[in-house]
Amino acid sequence: MMKQFVAQELSQQIKGNYPHIQYPSFLYAKVVNVKELSGKYEVTLKILDKNKQIDSRFPEIPKVVSDIKICRNDVAVVALLYGEMNPYIIGRCI
Repeated sequence: MMKQFVAQELSQQIKGNYPHIQYPSFLYAKVVNVKELSGKYEVTLKILDKNKQIDSRFPEIPKVVSDIKICRNDVAVVALLYGEMNPYIIGRCI
């Protein structure tokens, strides 16, 4: 019973105070859609797991803007800054 209480309290502390450690800082993401706007690219991303399979814990993320040329169905490497769902595209994954 004490073990369960400690685990639950630790989980709440992480969610409340350290959300950035719940998920990896850098992730794979599949580019679902791309729209070019004045030299920038507005993309929709679907987060992938470490095996490059769709990760159901994350919804599609629309309107991510990048100056990196990226095409539909590319796999990108993205950073989730401070654990927030605001991905920054680092580059394409080969």
